[in-house]
Amino acid sequence: MERVSLPSDFEQKMQSMLKDEWEDFARSYENGSCQGLRLNPLKKGLDRPKYGRVLERLGIKNPTPVPWAEDAFYYEETARPGRHPYHEMGLYYIQEPSAMSAAALLKPAPGERVLDLCAAPGGKSTQLAAALSGKGLLVANEIHAGRCRILAQNIERMGISNAVVTNEDCEKLALRFPAYFHKILVDAPCSGEGMFRKNPDAMQQWSLEQVKVCADRQRDILHQAAGMLMPGGTLVYSTCTFSPEENEGVISRLINEHEELELVKAAAPWFDPGRPAWADGREELNRCFRLFPHHLRGEGHFAAVLHKKGEIPKAAPIKERRSAKALKGVPDQAMMQVFREFCAGTLSEETERFLLSGRLVLFGDQLYRLPDDAPSLDGLRVLRAGLHIGTFQKKRFEPSHALALFLGRRDVKNCVQLFGESGDTAAYFRGETLQAQDDQGFCLVCVDGFSAGWGKLAGGRLKNHYPKGLRKDFGDC
Repeated sequence: MERVSLPSDFEQKMQSMLKDEWEDFARSYENGSCQGLRLNPLKKGLDRPKYGRVLERLGIKNPTPVPWAEDAFYYEETARPGRHPYHEMGLYYIQEPSAMSAAALLKPAPGERVLDLCAAPGGKSTQLAAALSGKGLLVANEIHAGRCRILAQNIERMGISNAVVTNEDCEKLALRFPAYFHKILVDAPCSGEGMFRKNPDAMQQWSLEQVKVCADRQRDILHQAAGMLMPGGTLVYSTCTFSPEENEGVISRLINEHEELELVKAAAPWFDPGRPAWADGREELNRCFRLFPHHLRGEGHFAAVLHKKGEIPKAAPIKERRSAKALKGVPDQAMMQVFREFCAGTLSEETERFLLSGRLVLFGDQLYRLPDDAPSLDGLRVLRAGLHIGTFQKKRFEPSHALALFLGRRDVKNCVQLFGESGDTAAYFRGETLQAQDDQGFCLVCVDGFSAGWGKLAGGRLKNHYPKGLRKDFGDC
């Protein structure tokens, strides 16, 4: 592979910074970018003993784990996991390996309240959700509406039930959630220098002036994030750039302006330490982390782990709890009767209890189950409010695709089993009607034991309820 032609200002800057390392760094651009994916532990039926079988089906043999991220593996460019039905079913998320470092450093625990402040397209959010294991609250925010829709789609695809997706600016969130979150991830918009090898188009938008613009914006975002972190909480700041102005420089300014924050010396032996000499010489900046493409299998990244002084409050803030009616409309008795009939005829008793025990709210005719610790969403632009269960249509209830991807075959009363190598599997993803057992009502369609979507049985036929906008021809699965 030929060396990428780098912007001249970038080359001069990196040569000045790296000195003797420059040649090794420059040669790394002669290699292809690294490919990686994370298997999804939230997917019902996908336990770790099955990982090898799934990877083999994707054409990934002798997979090498990504050392800093759970359930993550490298793969070669000859594999095409994005073109397999398993991808649409949410069995894994394709993500650049270095990009997995920030969520791994944050280490959220089940039951915590976690904010991903700049979340699109959703790789880090889905990684955080996997660590939460369905317990606690994930707020995934993205200010750009188009990118926020992609974020919401990825949250749905991965079967995540305890995430709220918002489309807000940081200032508004900071006013609503003072000292609210246990953990916050700020994967800030940056100049993208670390992605030049993976995405050469990023070089067209790069300039020294853009680096300065990004640094100022990052400072503003972090200021808002600091106010939303509770005492005793942890904040991880990350970028995919090499510029000290956006990395050590931003962190030094942050801890100057926020004395309650201190850099943590986290255990991450795979990464290089920060470079204090590239900023203001503050010694503790060596507690930051740099990921260089000539030192590991991944693209360029930076991360810093910060702790907010104090102890985590024993009681949750009073403002976080309001009635479901205050959050949004609640289904009336007639709606609940229709919904209960659907649950009784379609779902297992345990799944029915899970759905009915939560706070059910309406957004128009769409029914959601809010995360158990959800705050008031009143006045916020919300794209997803937890688990989308389905839609009320006249006197019937139609389950959502999100619910199908959240469930497993043991969560339903009827399941149609398809297999990857069969023509029926390809036909299902094309949206075709299939022959099936003579039964009635909604059933979960599973491929190789994993949920793929809904179908409706009637008269020995399976009416296809795979969403029209997602249908595609996978050919020979």
